[in-house]
Amino acid sequence: MDQKLHAVVLLTLAVFSGCATGSLRNASRLKATTYTVKRTPAAERERPSSTTQLVAHQHETALSHDDVELIPSPMTAVEQHSTWSLEALEAMALSSNPTLVQAAAQVRAARGGAYQAGLLPNPVVGYTSDQLGVNGTAGEFQGGFISQEIVTGGKLRLSRQKWCQRARIAEINRTAQYNRVLNDVRVHFYKTLATQQLVETHTQLVENAEDNVQTHREMLNLGQTNQAGLLQAEVDLQRTRLGLQAVENDLEQSWRNLAAMVGTPQLSRSTLRGSLDPQNSPLDWDSALNRLLENSPELIAAWEKIRHDEITVRRERVEPIPNILVDVSVGHNYETGDTVTGVTAGIPLPIFDKNRGTIQQATADLNRSRADVKRLELALSTQLAAQFRNYQTSWQHVQAYQNEMLPKAKKANDLLHEGYEARRAAWPDVLLAQRIYLDLQTQYIGSLMEYREMDISIRGLLLTGGLSEPPAPVSGGHIDAVPKPR
Repeated sequence: MDQKLHAVVLLTLAVFSGCATGSLRNASRLKATTYTVKRTPAAERERPSSTTQLVAHQHETALSHDDVELIPSPMTAVEQHSTWSLEALEAMALSSNPTLVQAAAQVRAARGGAYQAGLLPNPVVGYTSDQLGVNGTAGEFQGGFISQEIVTGGKLRLSRQKWCQRARIAEINRTAQYNRVLNDVRVHFYKTLATQQLVETHTQLVENAEDNVQTHREMLNLGQTNQAGLLQAEVDLQRTRLGLQAVENDLEQSWRNLAAMVGTPQLSRSTLRGSLDPQNSPLDWDSALNRLLENSPELIAAWEKIRHDEITVRRERVEPIPNILVDVSVGHNYETGDTVTGVTAGIPLPIFDKNRGTIQQATADLNRSRADVKRLELALSTQLAAQFRNYQTSWQHVQAYQNEMLPKAKKANDLLHEGYEARRAAWPDVLLAQRIYLDLQTQYIGSLMEYREMDISIRGLLLTGGLSEPPAPVSGGHIDAVPKPR
């Protein structure tokens, strides 16, 4: 008896320990599971595919894991770098900027509308009976029926084409948003890089002003200047220090703007690695204008909108073609004892509603879209004219500083240094030459910064607004305000 009791106790302990360890094994298995996301290379993400994903007319399409939009969660920790390159910040922006998620969501929404718009109407099944309770019977007829609406006139095909065209516009807008983000990251990068160099130049200007004050104090002791000269030197020093503080504040703001543009506002400030010097050959007006009018995503989307509205007009013109309504019933006739079948078919007569108002609306939208292409061409040309004027001015200034003013100012500074060492030049003249050279460097950096901004804008097809919400493919209206999209 004791052995049996002991065996029961051991069995009970084994069962409970097995349950406990089983839950622990499951928990450890969950903890050990890792989920990896296959990342697309930056070069491929920069130019998303423009091929519209078509869906089958009558077959359901299962969504793969790649079709699920992955919304990046806020970064809790950012990898620290001593220096940042433009390429690293571009890659960070392409993975963290929320407007790219919005642009991708619009593409998926349009593809979902294209899938939904081409589906056949659902059949209706039910129970039917006739003359229940006649002579105390169950009725003359009892059975079931199925009803189906047969869509005619190619309505589903045109509806799907229209929404596929809308998805195409959304893909173009997504490409444009990629370019907007990259352009803005580049602009803010070079602004921050220029401001970073300005801080260094202004620091040297402060050192020059401090040396100038010390020199005037020594000259005052020797009777070579007066109190007014010393006071002017001290005022100039304070003014130079205020300029340095302003540039340091500009650097803080520039870095915050850059961090926000890459989608990581908590990114700590560090040194940027790059060059402001022009890397490309100068642009000319004709080639810049032709490239803009041929490749602008905004203009391409406007042309695709015309195609969308043409399909919409065709779709609305076939809307009055009546669909066929077919009902088939099968049941038992209790009066004759036979199994019978009934068929009914009908069509709605387009007498009162011939969809003329919607056709008129669709035609008006088509005319508006055609005029919008011309409006965009003129607007882009005007915007390019203003940008190109600033581009030419900054380019001319950069060339003048590089080829004329900076070399001559540096040579004058070197000659005065040599003259001072040979006791042929006074030290205040050396400080003045150094001050002129540093001022020219400051102006040169400003011209380089403006040149970079204009160059990026023109080569980037005037696309800016990396934190603005991407435009919708097509604005909503009465045609979309129906249970089934068409």
